[in-house]
Amino acid sequence: MKSDSAVISFIENFPVSASFKEADTGRYIVNNAYNSRQFDVENPKDLEGLTIRDLNFCQPEWGKQYSGMIEELDFNAREKKSHMLGRHQFIDNHGEVQLEEMVKFPVLGSRGNILGIVTYRHDITPVLSPNNIYHLYRGFYDAKNAIKRVLVCLEVDQYFVAQPTEAQFRVFLLKAERFANKEVAKFLGTSDRTVECHLVALRNKVVEGNLSRVLSLVKWSSGCADNSIQC
Repeated sequence: MKSDSAVISFIENFPVSASFKEADTGRYIVNNAYNSRQFDVENPKDLEGLTIRDLNFCQPEWGKQYSGMIEELDFNAREKKSHMLGRHQFIDNHGEVQLEEMVKFPVLGSRGNILGIVTYRHDITPVLSPNNIYHLYRGFYDAKNAIKRVLVCLEVDQYFVAQPTEAQFRVFLLKAERFANKEVAKFLGTSDRTVECHLVALRNKVVEGNLSRVLSLVKWSSGCADNSIQC
């Protein structure tokens, strides 16, 4: 594929996950290291000749749905000869969840024929609010495991001496977003008194009872452009 050497070089050196695949078969022609590692494949060349459905996913049923969404975007990019945008939830083989934004565009030949489909993906999980990160994880895990993983994601797991309940954790997440108690109560559809009770319980579950300090340590960007976690 000498004529596509510029595209291949572009993919290999792109700063985020990127790939180039055959338009008609969906087989990978080239991947960069970011893309292959997302699928738990160390060497990008090991993906060459495979399709998205040939890959192993830690949750096979979800993997089928994800593959279908990818194939639909590929089809639309090919048929419309135009770029396509997608937003998908993704879980890697280590159980970490992310929300990815994906752009696909066809590479056209001199006669308007499609040489292949370029894809690049960007993890936008860091710009989600704490509450939306929790909802993202709840799409793959029960409440207990989702709470455990989100505490790690927010880098505050070491400050909890006992894991909060789901109701307590939802209060914690909203307080981390700097909402007042009344706003938290309205958001959760509960009373101010219930929120206060959850806060008391949370203080009993953090190191030295210093809930304010733990809330201040939650890592997230308040400059979120769009907190929706829908695909």
